[in-house]
Amino acid sequence: MCDIISSLSKESNPNNFLANKTLIPYTLYTTTTIHISGVSFLSDNLLSSLNNIQQEAVQHTEGPLLILSGAGSGKTRVITHRVAYLIKHHRISPFRILAVTFTNKAANEMKERLDLLIGEGMSKNLWVSTFHASCAKILRRDIEHLDGFTRNFTIFDKSEQVTVVKDILRQFNLDDKMYNPRTIHDLVSKAKNDSIKPDTYANTADGFYEKIVAQVYPLYQDTLRKNNALDFDDLLNFTVELFRKHPDVLEHYQMKFEHVLVDEYQDTNRCQYDLVRYLTGEKKNVCVVGDDDQSIYGFRGADIHNILDFEINYPDTRVLRLEQNYRSTKNILEAAWSVVQNNKARKPKKLWTKNDVGELVTCYEAMDERDEAGFVGTKIEDWNAEGVDYRDFAIFYRTNAQSRIFEEALRSANIPYQIVGGLGFYDRMEIKDLIAYLRVMCNPFDSISLRRIINVPSRGIGATSLERLMNFANENDITLFEAIERVDEIETINSGIKTKIRRFAKIFEGYEPDDLPADALEHVLDTTGYLENFRGQRTIEAQNRVENIEELRNAVYEYEMIAEEPTLADYLENVALIADIDTMKTDGTDETNIVTMMTLHSAKGLEFPFVFIVGMEEGYLPHKNSINSEAELEEERRVCYVGITRAMEQLYLVHAQARRTWSGAEYRVPSRFIEEISPDVIRHVDRYNSTFSQQEVNYIKEEKEGIKEKEDSYGVGQIVFHPSFGRGKVTKLTSTGESTYVTIRFDRAGSKQFDAELAPLQAVL
Repeated sequence: MCDIISSLSKESNPNNFLANKTLIPYTLYTTTTIHISGVSFLSDNLLSSLNNIQQEAVQHTEGPLLILSGAGSGKTRVITHRVAYLIKHHRISPFRILAVTFTNKAANEMKERLDLLIGEGMSKNLWVSTFHASCAKILRRDIEHLDGFTRNFTIFDKSEQVTVVKDILRQFNLDDKMYNPRTIHDLVSKAKNDSIKPDTYANTADGFYEKIVAQVYPLYQDTLRKNNALDFDDLLNFTVELFRKHPDVLEHYQMKFEHVLVDEYQDTNRCQYDLVRYLTGEKKNVCVVGDDDQSIYGFRGADIHNILDFEINYPDTRVLRLEQNYRSTKNILEAAWSVVQNNKARKPKKLWTKNDVGELVTCYEAMDERDEAGFVGTKIEDWNAEGVDYRDFAIFYRTNAQSRIFEEALRSANIPYQIVGGLGFYDRMEIKDLIAYLRVMCNPFDSISLRRIINVPSRGIGATSLERLMNFANENDITLFEAIERVDEIETINSGIKTKIRRFAKIFEGYEPDDLPADALEHVLDTTGYLENFRGQRTIEAQNRVENIEELRNAVYEYEMIAEEPTLADYLENVALIADIDTMKTDGTDETNIVTMMTLHSAKGLEFPFVFIVGMEEGYLPHKNSINSEAELEEERRVCYVGITRAMEQLYLVHAQARRTWSGAEYRVPSRFIEEISPDVIRHVDRYNSTFSQQEVNYIKEEKEGIKEKEDSYGVGQIVFHPSFGRGKVTKLTSTGESTYVTIRFDRAGSKQFDAELAPLQAVL
């Protein structure tokens, strides 16, 4: 305890923290004006750049403060100015201020801004870091209060954590192909986020898989303890446990941190909520900044009720709303509000701006996914021709699998781009694996592809067996595939492994370069169980991989529809060319002058002058997995809100009438979020450059969803659109008494006849 007090007195001494000769003595802060690194540190100057509400937030320094900071309202400016104000006007030592955020990038940005406000290098005296980094720092000092750990503990990364789970499954003689280690670890992590201990997890285990986790979880934690190791969740949980079990340690940190500031509070989980409660203690000098309308990480354990119930958890809270937006036009903000205000679980607030009214939000209805991508690419080209940099454009989608068609469109147009938060479509593991199978089918001499997939998915052909195959191939001057065919001649490989190798070789029998790629792909999926392997896993990562594989199916079937003579060899050549273009640089183009593509979740915190939100359809946004849950549907609405509020000048919402899938054409329904946007701020257009009013859009929607019951629902000469055959003209109506049939001559597909009640036709106005 004496050491704690000694350490505290040393750090909290106002003359000590500025003892470095490069810094200004603390006593100088009593003067009227201080110049630090060229920055005038007058109180008036500190507040003059802030609006009235921001100034109130900076100057309210005692007791709990909830700052509801809408998108683009300057929350980082408020946090950094508040810290500077505490140091300058309230003589608070930087050592006694804790500012917590969620990413290292955000923490570094805060430090850079603080250096400009309080002097170069001063931010190093502040605790400005992520939750995990702050807890690691606390545990490095005090973890020995907990049994079984020393200060030199190791932090296991994700792969090491999964390895521990694999070892435990072997102890139980459980097949890690049936019980996926990553899925089990994710469930363990979820339990930790929910503050469920290993010895009590079994009480809440519901279902067969959870009961397996109930056995693994205690051994997992025991293994970490024996290795003097923590995982990322332990950093948070052990700090909470330390505070709960050792009041003297808690008292030290409560005295040390006179002020606690938390950014992105809407993203905190239960454990992070407990940490903040412990650290603020009786003084409750806590300032949290967040926006419930931007709470989009529920799948990671974030609890929106932490911010919604803040006033209940902290009585006498001062609530301030930062509603002035400095980013977007009036029309964009109105569109965003008209969507998010439909949520029930939210704090009342509405963003406003002094910016211009701006252009109407444009909603483009594409015929299909290729028309959707073509529209986006054309718009970018048009604006670029008028002098807009590529860096000013962003394309947002709900899932990474949606990026493929836009990558191809941008490459075709020689538009440089980057994908943030994900690999290029053809660079993703599961896509490279399946393409490798197709390459070996087409070219058995491709030993590089063969080596990649010989044990993918796992079939018991390990690295040693592969090495022996390669040695045999080298010794006999044959290809690796020929060595596989002659595996019976290799004495160093046992009979069991030989059987597995022969079974692997059978996958490629009977396929030639001239075969259809779709047949080859379906054969690979059927014989290897590659897709079903991911479907059996209960993780977000596995779900994304399933969606990517389905998108590869779509790409292959789309290729067969448009290619004059589709073959496996030709398809693989097209894929190879796409991959090569990815490495090209446009002459004279700055490397940073590129279009940005990312998921809507990755877009949070960013802004772009021109934003395209694509795939605005039921099943994508809102996502199909969220439609049956009111809480999850509201989170999807917040995801949409986040996307809209990234746009500064121009916002495009794009959806398709139909999409080609591996199983055939799929009719799509526009996202309900489009309908929620005020008709005063949106215009609807299609590929024929028709502009529809909201009333006309509603009419078209009714026509799509309704069943045509009358013979005169179609008229001869009427122009219609079919999702598979495109544009056509009605040439004949035939009634049989029970049914009406409509004959249509399509521009490209010739004449076809349909049952008028069942045909997915849209009248073109």
